[in-house]
Amino acid sequence: MHYLDYSVLAAYFVLLQLVGFAASKRKSSAADFLSGSHALPWWVVAASIVAAETSSLTFISIPGLAYTGNLMFMQLAFGYVIGRIVVAFVLLPAYFRGNIETVYAFLEQRFSVNMRRLAAVLFQITRLLGTGVRLYATALPLSLISGWSITTSILVFTLVTLPYTFFGGLRAAMWVEFIQSGVYLLGAFAAVLVLQLSGVPLFSAPTEKFLFLATGFENGWQSFFTQPFHLAAGIIGGAFLAVSSHGTDQLIVQKSLACRNVKDSQKAMITSGILVDLQFLLFLIIGVWLFAFFKGAAFATPDAVFPTFIIKHLPAGLMGLVLAAIFATGQSTLSATLSSLASSTMMDLLPNYGSTALTTGGSTVLTTGGSSDNVTESATREKKRLRLSRLLTILWAAAIMLIALLFTDQKSPVVVIALKLASILAGGVVGLYVLAFWRTGQVSAFAGFLTSAIGMALLAVLTPLAWTWFVPAGFLICIGAAGLVAFLARLSAASEPVR
Repeated sequence: MHYLDYSVLAAYFVLLQLVGFAASKRKSSAADFLSGSHALPWWVVAASIVAAETSSLTFISIPGLAYTGNLMFMQLAFGYVIGRIVVAFVLLPAYFRGNIETVYAFLEQRFSVNMRRLAAVLFQITRLLGTGVRLYATALPLSLISGWSITTSILVFTLVTLPYTFFGGLRAAMWVEFIQSGVYLLGAFAAVLVLQLSGVPLFSAPTEKFLFLATGFENGWQSFFTQPFHLAAGIIGGAFLAVSSHGTDQLIVQKSLACRNVKDSQKAMITSGILVDLQFLLFLIIGVWLFAFFKGAAFATPDAVFPTFIIKHLPAGLMGLVLAAIFATGQSTLSATLSSLASSTMMDLLPNYGSTALTTGGSTVLTTGGSSDNVTESATREKKRLRLSRLLTILWAAAIMLIALLFTDQKSPVVVIALKLASILAGGVVGLYVLAFWRTGQVSAFAGFLTSAIGMALLAVLTPLAWTWFVPAGFLICIGAAGLVAFLARLSAASEPVR
């Protein structure tokens, strides 16, 4: 790397810390640390949502998908917009009316605190695994460029992301993500500029590389369910996946609830969907262009295509910019994940931490301040909760690093692996929220979710079902099983003799 590249990277890292620490100055309590005081502009929230979901997988793996395939991934992106519209007009108004702290508090309102805790723990497990994979993917180019080991690269990357998240919480993370969204888009366009100046036309790639629509029946009925990227699987699967990730997952819902009101939240949600679709198209076109540039040369893994181009073919200065873009995508996902994991752990699993126990008439009452006598106790409680929130941020960062170090599968595009992991339980979780709207009984809802989780694990391992069908299938299993249990319960109650 040239000294200009190091200068660009250094300027990027310094800018992030300055923005993060500037945003953190307004934080005064654990609530602000975890929720941003619900006062962020919708356009910042929209950019933050895009940045949080645009991980290094998008930047690295999506071009690799187009390099080894075509533009079929766009069919999944179409479904993403539909799913976000559903979230915007069905789920978000209910969340704002319920005045919830986390998305899982909605399940407590409709079912019980145990259901809330179950959903929170499942979120933490799946988010931990998915972010570990993403952290590994981000460390790959850093390892290739610096010559460091993957272990060292993962450690360094996490250490440069942790400070502003640790001190500033959600507010700092979201303002930094706003900056990062601009950085990685600038990096992507820099790569497009170099490809344009290379003299290799985009349309010199084979015609089949530009295919973006498929019926799914090209190889008969079986391919309709085993081929992941076709119109039906993309729109249906993508919509369900978006409802799951943006309507029932704390990572994104936390950002939506940081808006001032439900209308701002809806604008942020729908705008983010449009922006993400345009991003996918940009990264896929880069992949097709790279196929023309490299003349279809084979690579050890699809995820190595774009990093190889960056390292070997970008001029000084631009290499640093594109590398900063890769780091921006990885850091935005990591910081958002750390903030959401800390908030879910604190609010869903440890809601009464730091409360003062008072004994009145033989019963124990938890106080959180509010009267003049409890002002000091309330302040002490907030300090304890803020300290624990920061400690949880560090602990979750360590856990994510461990998962990244354990990840060794480099044969498939990492984005596909991450999406598969997220999809196995997602359908059952969406089913839980639908059952909550229908006010189904807790026993029936839990039975439906458990059946969905077991069924989808078996389907994922034992059948060739494409992962884009995982969420719709898991949802149908959950709803069907819950309905069956509820019906059997009513039948049993009706058969009991009247006393």
